[in-house]
Amino acid sequence: MKRYFFLLIFCAVSLAQCVTPKGGESSALPKVNPAPEWVLQRPISNGYYIGVSSCNKKLNPVDYAAIAKKNALSDMASSVSVRVQGQSFLNTMEVNKVFSEDFTSSINTTTDIVFEDYETVGIYENESEYWIYLRISKSAYQAQQERKKNEALNLAYQHYESSVASRKRNQIGSAIDELFHALFAIKPYWNESNPFTTPNGENLLLDQQIYADIQGIMSALKLTSDESAVVLNSKNNYAQSLDVEAMHNGSPAIGIPILYHFPTDKFTRAKKVITGTNGKITVSVANVPMSSKLPQLEIKLDIESMIPSDLDDKICRKILQSTPVNELNIPIHLVKPTFCIKSIEREFDQNNQQQLLAIAAQTYLTQQGYQTSSSSKADYTIEIEANTKAAGQANDFSSAILEMKLTLKDNQENNIRYQNDTNSIKGVQLSIPAAGVEAYKKGKIKLEDEWLNLMLQAIL
Repeated sequence: MKRYFFLLIFCAVSLAQCVTPKGGESSALPKVNPAPEWVLQRPISNGYYIGVSSCNKKLNPVDYAAIAKKNALSDMASSVSVRVQGQSFLNTMEVNKVFSEDFTSSINTTTDIVFEDYETVGIYENESEYWIYLRISKSAYQAQQERKKNEALNLAYQHYESSVASRKRNQIGSAIDELFHALFAIKPYWNESNPFTTPNGENLLLDQQIYADIQGIMSALKLTSDESAVVLNSKNNYAQSLDVEAMHNGSPAIGIPILYHFPTDKFTRAKKVITGTNGKITVSVANVPMSSKLPQLEIKLDIESMIPSDLDDKICRKILQSTPVNELNIPIHLVKPTFCIKSIEREFDQNNQQQLLAIAAQTYLTQQGYQTSSSSKADYTIEIEANTKAAGQANDFSSAILEMKLTLKDNQENNIRYQNDTNSIKGVQLSIPAAGVEAYKKGKIKLEDEWLNLMLQAIL
């Protein structure tokens, strides 16, 4: 029994030594990974731009490392001092009131700072968080920026030279496009002074020079026309074409987008055209309603079409609109035609003294604002021929048929411009004469509601 007792005590002591190590601590507890100093307190350095950021691993279990790195780069960018220098392009835009202070600030904040050759100083993570510490030498960053700026300046000058070549060929639309691409090539540096020495040794503040050239082109652009008014009348069939020319310093401006608009029967948007090799566009004015009050042909520069599609339209628009180009407003004179009315109206082959259809035509034209005159002075002659025929009796009712014909003759061209006729207008009454009167009443309605309207459409 003693032997079994000592064996039991020995096993108990051995088990206790396995479970509880020296010092009384359990080996099953995880080891704690202490956070480095840069996690507890943000580092400060005079020689480096620093970015530190973290990301919650539970909220972003897949891409927490990429998110933390992106935020660290943004943190590092925020430590780079950005201010508008006195000789910068942005300052010039503010002084000239092209850009407002808020607009300038917006451009600054949207300019991306891209770091190259930065180093990862440390990474720390625990069960719930991932931390990263990035930095780049301020001197290395400045050298990187200087190299990138020189590349941008050289690209901008290439576009600038292309614009000069385009101007020599009077391709003004292309020249403006090249100038905008030159300006945007150095957009990250608009808040700085940007001196540049050309291959010929000329010293330029390049972005300032580019802007000055855009201003110069816009101020030298002129829209002109030899016509002081558009006259629409019966002699030109209410249609007239005129040339509009875009000039730049006395030469034709090629490739300039232009908008023109005038009132028509239906609502229409302004039409877009581009000047050709002679700097001209041809505008055809037609279908202007006679009811138009003070109609005019409006011609202006198409600013939206001058903005390169791959660049910031808000900035380009402000620059272009800072030097407005003249607009043309050419009045349109509508000369209403005059009419002479000739009518032969019969009843059952006998002359009708009432002239019902002639009076109806006269009243209709007067209400529409047209005048009647003698055949020697009128632009058009309206000829009306009408006659009634008996059409039999049925059930104590008599019927009559009106044969009616309307012809519009052009007194200048001596030709027919409109013609319509019918032999199916039927009147039914208790007697043949009354049926003839009824047929004429229906003919009058058809004349007023249909034929005279179609007649005017044919000549206006």
